[in-house]
Amino acid sequence: MPPTSARAKPLILSVVSRMAVGGVQRVLLETLARADRERFDYAVLCTKKEGAWAGDVRALDIPLTLQKTLPPWSPLQILRLARAIRRINPDLIHIHMAPMVIPAASAARLAGVRRCVIEHHNFYDRHWSALNPLLFRWEKWLTRRADALISVSHSVAECSTQYLGLPEGRFTTVYNGIQAERFTDAEPHDPRPEWGLAPGTPLVLNVARYLNTKRIEDFIEAAAIVVRRWNGAAPGPVFVVIGGGAQEYHEHYKQWIRKLEVKGSVILAGTREDVPAILSTAQVGVLTSEMEGFGLVVLEYLAAGLPVVATDLGPIAELVRDDQEALLVPTRRPDRLADSIERLLRDRALAARLVENGQRRLSLFDWESTARGYEQVYDRLLER
Repeated sequence: MPPTSARAKPLILSVVSRMAVGGVQRVLLETLARADRERFDYAVLCTKKEGAWAGDVRALDIPLTLQKTLPPWSPLQILRLARAIRRINPDLIHIHMAPMVIPAASAARLAGVRRCVIEHHNFYDRHWSALNPLLFRWEKWLTRRADALISVSHSVAECSTQYLGLPEGRFTTVYNGIQAERFTDAEPHDPRPEWGLAPGTPLVLNVARYLNTKRIEDFIEAAAIVVRRWNGAAPGPVFVVIGGGAQEYHEHYKQWIRKLEVKGSVILAGTREDVPAILSTAQVGVLTSEMEGFGLVVLEYLAAGLPVVATDLGPIAELVRDDQEALLVPTRRPDRLADSIERLLRDRALAARLVENGQRRLSLFDWESTARGYEQVYDRLLER
């Protein structure tokens, strides 16, 4: 890699733990695909493993380096990471996610990188509370000395500012985008025959990875409430979870299904490549999370023409308003969740109104704007 002064374009190094399927990785991939390559060069560094989307990064002709840092605060691992960063020799390092701040920001300083951007894609209070006092002070010190801080929502910025005791106004909020045409133009694929369901069966979908914070248990419990209220009227709604994760989660959700006696009414469909095509055939899209930094799936539901029921989290309320673009309910309230789902299944005029309003808001969120938002931050730092 040539010296910084010899390069025609600044080199931006993005640091992630892995290029696996996930929200942070999708943001990085979508913005790299739309980056202004006439003005910037890019590289990616993974600190755990490459992941399924590593090939997609390289397909963009962007180099990807793997340098593990386990445990992340080991001085030896940080020195190794610093050597890897020095070989890449970036003009600016963009660290995605708080758990990588200690190894990546420390290594960047050792490597002599002069400009550092830290982005918070989610609420990290659980991460910070799990750190011992020394590590927490270390991460707080590194975050305060970053040249720029980015958040995916104002809610995330507010939480991080308060928890870390940062000055007001340190964060620049850059919303995630959505490739709406991927959903609006999807060729419908009816999964009912595949799942052994009768034609016309109402589908209630929850697209979510298997994680504790996604509260899929609440979705299953809400399904049980709605099914009981339906009282055998045909065709009754079927609730589907599209997503995957550790086998232990899968078994846990199967136990909930057996416990609540909704085996025929709740389907764990696993990971699917044809989500946009399936969404276009469903009746309701649901988000049950108790923690989201942005909540991209809500916009995806709207783009596919689905009315939305979502938990009333701060970032979600930045995307959609209750009873205008979606129905918002408190977290961990499957009874309220069931009420709203049933309301949308029975009141199609309400459902259509929410979708129409919601689709008008989609123009506020696009990946081009996200990529330009990043570049504005880079420009400001590189011009100093």
